[in-house]
Amino acid sequence: MQKSIFGLLFLLTQSLNAHTEVQLKSIYYAIDKEKEEKIYATALGGYLKYTTDTNRGLFTSVRFDTSNPVGGYSERSKTSLFNNDNNAKGFSTLTEAFIGFKKKNHILKLGNIMLKTPMMNDDTTRIVPWSYRGIAYIGEPFKDFKSQLYHIRSMRSNTSDLYTTKSPSGEFSKSGISIVSLHYEGIQHLKLQSFYYYSPTTFCSFFTQADYEYFSNNVLIFCLGVQYIKSNHEKEIDLLALRTLFDTDNWLFSLSYSQNFGVDGVNKGYGGLTKIYTRSMIANGRGDNKPKTWVLKSSYDLLLNNKESEIALWLTHTDYDDSKGDDLISYYFHFKHFFNTDTSLHFRYEKIDYKGIKSDVQYFRTIASYRF
Repeated sequence: MQKSIFGLLFLLTQSLNAHTEVQLKSIYYAIDKEKEEKIYATALGGYLKYTTDTNRGLFTSVRFDTSNPVGGYSERSKTSLFNNDNNAKGFSTLTEAFIGFKKKNHILKLGNIMLKTPMMNDDTTRIVPWSYRGIAYIGEPFKDFKSQLYHIRSMRSNTSDLYTTKSPSGEFSKSGISIVSLHYEGIQHLKLQSFYYYSPTTFCSFFTQADYEYFSNNVLIFCLGVQYIKSNHEKEIDLLALRTLFDTDNWLFSLSYSQNFGVDGVNKGYGGLTKIYTRSMIANGRGDNKPKTWVLKSSYDLLLNNKESEIALWLTHTDYDDSKGDDLISYYFHFKHFFNTDTSLHFRYEKIDYKGIKSDVQYFRTIASYRF
């Protein structure tokens, strides 16, 4: 049966000049807190995506994702790998199912879509990503300008197969969530992007980012960036983040700092995982209670048996201006090995030492991925 399905997709791909993409992924996730039972689970799944010819004016795309438990486990709902609406059982869902229209540098999508915006995105840290139901426009209205327009009526988290009007920040059923963004690259070495999220039933936010990038022989050497997030939330978000980055042939080094002057944080955002410079696997500077966070990151590329690999070490230090926060230091390590361009094995480990009453905790993930 499985062979016949893949055979049919192959014939459709050839006849319609379409594209089929398949990825298999396995994740083992463990959380180890002091004086508490260890949380762990293994998931096996991936996705199948079929897209008709995008060079035609009208096209369509469908993506099917699945994540299923295998082996032993303990409190697997806390791993966010499965369907937490159904006792953390395995689940399958249509992550994408949209009709698209393309004309020159303009694309319009209608249906179930995935987003890649700073405060509303797919969040691919698990097997099944977030997805959204609505309408999307991506285009280049003027030279050096790119714009995005979205209106989202419902969303599905990475632990559910249901589209609802409940975001991580609350209900938005009356008016949905609208997003408008503008990107400008008309100044040499400089990239500018701004996003405005309109959601009167939760909160509205403005996000802007500027990155100065210097390249040599088409290779990034130096980057200096700034991010700013401002919201009209009841408790207010007022976050500033800075980053400097140096890159060589094999070695990458970055230093980031962020401070939230507002009472509320952006951990929840509107969906997915809010992307700011000071983020590690778990520790970050996105939280509430006015965190001040430094993150030092380094990574090194090496060859093992003529295959590409990467080793990384990160250090995160967070202090809170509000006494409700618990200061911390985080130590992060990862090793990623590419057997080829489509096959990889990724080990991630992070230890968080709290200075207050919170229990120290360790996180470990093993991620195996194969795409064909």
